[in-house]
Amino acid sequence: MDIFTPIGLVLAFIGVIGGMILEGGHPEALLQVTAFLIVIVGSLGATMVATVPSDMGHAIKSLKRVFLPEKQDFHGLMEKIIELANLARREGLLALETYANGGDGDPFLVKCLTLAIDGSSAEAIRETVEIDMHLTEEGQKAGMKFWETWGALAPTVGVLGAVLGLMHVMSVLDQPALIGPGIAVAFVATVYGVGYSNVVCLPMSFKLKRYIEHDQLLKSMVLEGVVGIQSGVAPGALRSRLKVYLGGHGGGGDEKK
Repeated sequence: MDIFTPIGLVLAFIGVIGGMILEGGHPEALLQVTAFLIVIVGSLGATMVATVPSDMGHAIKSLKRVFLPEKQDFHGLMEKIIELANLARREGLLALETYANGGDGDPFLVKCLTLAIDGSSAEAIRETVEIDMHLTEEGQKAGMKFWETWGALAPTVGVLGAVLGLMHVMSVLDQPALIGPGIAVAFVATVYGVGYSNVVCLPMSFKLKRYIEHDQLLKSMVLEGVVGIQSGVAPGALRSRLKVYLGGHGGGGDEKK
């Protein structure tokens, strides 16, 4: 589990609500069903209008990924590739079938190895795998763009809610006791829109973008490793080539993404 996501959300709400309390405000003032319907539900509807139906599945998956990301082990996967390179050097590419058919290997590594074992050239492996990487990336970006779009629309719908609230206030100008509370309710919609966008939607889209970048980096490393195995690159030279991809992912072994 990515503990940064729940901790970050909690800290954000503590900061906003705590600051409000220190200024003498009352958190209950933010509990406005009308503002919630206008801003959150309204902006969700607008986001669905802007989203291709086939992308909704990716949006739901992306929500899970923000809280429960897949575990990736850059260093461990590199070591597995080097181990397979040594095996292929001693016994040939067909010796890698045991790992490829074992059922418990890394799916992307298995996919690349299968192409190599089947006799595909390095160029053919790159072409096939890069197309697969591109299609996977497009699906992941679809989920990210859903939250990015929602974050872009929520503040504007919040302003719309504020205008609707002020219109109501204008209709009761002959009742001074209702003007102050009416204005307060109107501005709650703006708080909902700006707050939901900048505390929830946009941060989630930023995190998903980084996950996508990490996925592509990891897959590029695997592709480079399998192409090296297929081309007969010495394991030592292959290790040096793959270390370039580790960056900040290689020191701790298990790194959650």
